Amino acid sequence: MGSKDPDCLDMKFFLVALLAAVATADLEKHQEELVAKFGAKNVNFDKNVRTQFCDQCTEITVTSTGGAMEHQPQRIATYVKEGSLWENMMPFWKSDNNQYITPDPMSNPIMYYIKWVVSESVGGFNAGLMNDAYTDGYNCPYEIPDQWEYEFQRQWFVDPTLKVVCTKTREQ
Repeated sequence: MGSKDPDCLDMKFFLVALLAAVATADLEKHQEELVAKFGAKNVNFDKNVRTQFCDQCTEITVTSTGGAMEHQPQRIATYVKEGSLWENMMPFWKSDNNQYITPDPMSNPIMYYIKWVVSESVGGFNAGLMNDAYTDGYNCPYEIPDQWEYEFQRQWFVDPTLKVVCTKTREQ
């Protein structure tokens, strides 16, 4: 069976198509999980989405020289807007290493309660960074000046060096 054999070419094409389908299925599966968790109306995967709150910031940088850097280094990163929750009310941001700045699972915009976390999933399960001090109303994560905490051995500690800063806006 030579490389110009029609059966060989068909097999190569089939394998390439199969690999592309598997790669796409993973992305769709992740999105399907979010849709199942939040409902189809409540999650949007458009990176250019316009949201009611926190709309101007398209990139956030998380920095620390303290405990968060020591115990949660995977969360110290730059995040770009990845989509939105609750019918385009609030955005979420994603880093290159698949961490998210997102409202936590108990956040509820109807109750004016938004708790921002940095987590391995949208919706905030298994968060490693959070801010429990500024949860009343619609604060954007980059507007929260202090009291950011990191998790270490199932306990939470304030890191006064932990900063969440908007580093790129729509105008830039």
